[in-house]
Amino acid sequence: MSVALPHAVALASLLSAATSSDPRITETADAIRIEVDLPADLSAATRSAILRTLSTADRYGHDRTENGDVVWAEIYREETE
Repeated sequence: MSVALPHAVALASLLSAATSSDPRITETADAIRIEVDLPADLSAATRSAILRTLSTADRYGHDRTENGDVVWAEIYREETE
């Protein structure tokens, strides 16, 4: 049984709580991607909570767009070796 979907839902919930933003979830055959907008001002505690949450993903990153900053995380559907 895959744990990818419950992991992605939990990760999205934690990111939403930390940023007060609604996460965007995209699913492909290989992975589930969660993106969330970052608020303009991040406290040290919020930044730490976001980084701890992202570290549970298989891949994660940060994008700077003309609309603001976005963090993303990907959960692979299958275990990788």
